[in-house]
Amino acid sequence: MSLINSSTYFLEGIRAGLVLSLLVGPLLVLLLQLSLRRGTLAAFAGAMGFWISDVSIAAATHFGLGGLDKISDSIYLTKVIGTIGGAILLIVAIVGWFREPVDFTAERVVPNRRGLLSAFAQGFGINLFNPFTISFWSFFSVTQIHDRELSDDAALAVYTGLILTVILTDCIKVLSARKLREFLTPEMVRRVQRFGALALAVFGVVLAIRVWL
Repeated sequence: MSLINSSTYFLEGIRAGLVLSLLVGPLLVLLLQLSLRRGTLAAFAGAMGFWISDVSIAAATHFGLGGLDKISDSIYLTKVIGTIGGAILLIVAIVGWFREPVDFTAERVVPNRRGLLSAFAQGFGINLFNPFTISFWSFFSVTQIHDRELSDDAALAVYTGLILTVILTDCIKVLSARKLREFLTPEMVRRVQRFGALALAVFGVVLAIRVWL
């Protein structure tokens, strides 16, 4: 495949990544919560959980599409995934609501390994058990890769552009949340924290209800 064709497919992936990154959902809220509560390093750990789960699901949909179609068509699997995802969001929301707001005037403590693993697990779990994530990658693989019968090189260029765009935009979100810290008063921090917790709870309830209706 020529360099021009590779660039064309790479740009296709970038466009898809920009659309995906503009969708406001529980992942964005969690990133902001982690950044404000635990700091930038923990937020990046959570974002890495998103990225790895995205790559895993993308690989599963691309290489195992035939078997995955049969599995994803199962109403029971959808309900299980949606229920687990909703429960995770609700748990994170409840903990976030009752936590004391972080004190930005105190000296920042670098998260330990356990804290980073916890942030990573939250990002990985919420993204993995989000039916929208599986639906998006399944739909994208079918319509943009397999139906068009793209070569392996072309498919790799599309996926690479998409994933790199998501990573870049997530990094911007994390760094933007870090800048917000400079303008937040303690009372504003409490409101932001509880608004984020409420948003996650709403996402969790809506997610669970949608898969059962």
